[in-house]
Amino acid sequence: MSSLRNAWRRAPRSSLDQAHAIGPRPSPGASPLPSPFPWFLILAAVLALGVARAQSPADAFSALQSDLGAFLSPSNAPGATWAAMVASASTGAVWFERDPARLMVPASNTKLFTVAMALDRFGTNGTFATEWRWPGTPDASGTLDGNAWLVAGGDPAPGGGASTVAALASLADALAHGGVRRIRGRILLVDAFFDAPPFGLGWNWDDIPEAYGAPVAGFQWADNAVTLVVEPGNMAGDHATVRTFPIPEAFDIESSVRTVQKDAPANLTIRRSPDPSSFRFAVSGTVQAGKPHMERMAVPDAGEWLARGLSDLLRQRGVEHAGIVRASGPSALPKSIPPRARVPSPPMAEIAALCLKPSNNRIAHALWLHVGADLRRNPRPSDPMPAPGTTEDDNDRAARAMDAFMGQVGVPRGDVVLEEGSGLSRKNLVTPRATIQLLRHMDSNPASSAWLSALPVGGIDGTLRSRFTGPGAKGRVLAKTGTLRHVHSLAGHVTTASGQRLVFALFVNGHAAPNATGRATAEIDQFISRLAAFAGRGPE
Repeated sequence: MSSLRNAWRRAPRSSLDQAHAIGPRPSPGASPLPSPFPWFLILAAVLALGVARAQSPADAFSALQSDLGAFLSPSNAPGATWAAMVASASTGAVWFERDPARLMVPASNTKLFTVAMALDRFGTNGTFATEWRWPGTPDASGTLDGNAWLVAGGDPAPGGGASTVAALASLADALAHGGVRRIRGRILLVDAFFDAPPFGLGWNWDDIPEAYGAPVAGFQWADNAVTLVVEPGNMAGDHATVRTFPIPEAFDIESSVRTVQKDAPANLTIRRSPDPSSFRFAVSGTVQAGKPHMERMAVPDAGEWLARGLSDLLRQRGVEHAGIVRASGPSALPKSIPPRARVPSPPMAEIAALCLKPSNNRIAHALWLHVGADLRRNPRPSDPMPAPGTTEDDNDRAARAMDAFMGQVGVPRGDVVLEEGSGLSRKNLVTPRATIQLLRHMDSNPASSAWLSALPVGGIDGTLRSRFTGPGAKGRVLAKTGTLRHVHSLAGHVTTASGQRLVFALFVNGHAAPNATGRATAEIDQFISRLAAFAGRGPE
């Protein structure tokens, strides 16, 4: 058959023309049934054509690799740097690679490493508890004579991460279960849980006011962010009204916003007070009639934010107290005050999903600091030791723990350099091969089920809900996104059309072409969609 295929390829004319050129042509009016000889050759030619056009498995796989390389062409993003790796999830057999050992800024792909380390450290059922403490017992009327202390435990997602005052309901419930209906003294907030600044190393100063750059502390709720709603007046020229959620009048608002007509350009500027402890916003500009504007901004102080939210909730429930204040210093929590109630966080499996699916920076960095705090509070014999004479905070301890965890995973030293846990820092660096190794390791980790369930699913939820929506890829891509200016990444799992499970890591840095975000996303999605659509077989 191969000799016939080669003869067919050397033929000077098309298959149909070549077939009709063989043998004598029938004369007009002759029988339409020629001798069998020409028909045999025609059948052989058709079969040869099918063989010539059919790709062998090796040819199909080579075509796949060629296509994948084309998606990463420098002409698509002049000056940008691509690094990628695709491998079998079960064996690690490489399907494609482009500079797999190159260190790249991962953006929010950092969260894969942070969440994996936290799941490995705390398990899927691990929780972080906030404590109520008070001396004595409430009387028959539920009155507590004296102060009550609320001790931070670093819960990253009270109330399942809800951005409402109801997220703090479990704290109020714990008071009620303890028989407390009234506190003659004050509620003292004690936050000494994390030994680290409220912002990650390498976070840009202009990230800090944004909701995605909210501070991380022992007290957290509603993402440590406030929602401002600018409501236009009834007519052009009217003053606009600015409200805050989830707590009305949570901030001092200085507004000079005017209403303009629906077809007039709107231009709003929201500035937070330069005083880091001030709950004051200045809002100026214009808003279109009939079109309220909504903006989420980080709160300046996590402890004060919790105090305002808890005060509002206790007021709604009719729980009297003499005020909620911050406690600090050595006497902030007297040792004689016993714990009365523990309010646990959601389990780690749920926290992992709350972090990875929406790409929550605050939760990710909180988990990073939790690992560092656990090394300090609950050291284990297997924990890495600090260098002699060094001074560390929880951020440093977490970085040390990450180095040790990468050693357990089998990642080459130097392939992962992380300074914080969210990916906001441009000083974080990882390689595609390290990401592939992590993904394969977590496939066999005891937390594997929770890990896979926490990843965004293409066309269905999280940061991938509007990507991979076609029938060939929807539901078959489980991956973590990553985006900073000029930085884009995607890493996770994809199942091919023939049912092979793959892991992939795809990074591009320096993508500054016009409409860079849209173009980079399209190029990355084409790359992964080509894998999802592959009906052939690659290395097992």
